Amino acid sequence: MGKVYSLLAINDTSSPQTRMFARPGSDDTFALDIDYGPDELRGRLKGLIGSGLTFRNCIFTTHGNKGMIFFAHQVIDREYMYREFYTYDYTRLFPFADTKVYFGGCNVAESEAGWRFLAAAARSLLRRAGGTAIGWTSAGFDAGWLTSHHQIHFWGDTRQVMVLPGGDYLRFYENWNMIIDSNGDPGSPV
Repeated sequence: MGKVYSLLAINDTSSPQTRMFARPGSDDTFALDIDYGPDELRGRLKGLIGSGLTFRNCIFTTHGNKGMIFFAHQVIDREYMYREFYTYDYTRLFPFADTKVYFGGCNVAESEAGWRFLAAAARSLLRRAGGTAIGWTSAGFDAGWLTSHHQIHFWGDTRQVMVLPGGDYLRFYENWNMIIDSNGDPGSPV
């Protein structure tokens, strides 16, 4: 088994704005800078699997919109996530229980499309050991020197979709509060 990193930072470096927010690599962070789109991303992730690297958490620094992220202005949405990520075992990158995959782009979790994207990401990347996909319903901004140019959200809600180990059982949270149905059971917003 290869090295275990605390964080996989996946950065869309094709855009000046997202390049400014890109997280650099360090002893405990592996930075993956993507310039040419989703095909490059998938190829580079397969290379990490081949190298035996694993990660406890992940952040995607990209542009976003309702239920989608962008690499080099190319869309990764729910359908793309299931078609291109679910079918290949990218879960080998995240073998640890309670892994969090954070999508820092603007409005990624907004609307029903946002919930569906987070569910697809959780199922596609985290179903082996379980974990949570997280995004925001608002625009993100550069807070300059206060945050080392990392993207922050001043308003909006954070949404989380947790997949339990080994399967498709999902739990939905908004602002870290579980969504409960009228019977008092875990519910779904979609």
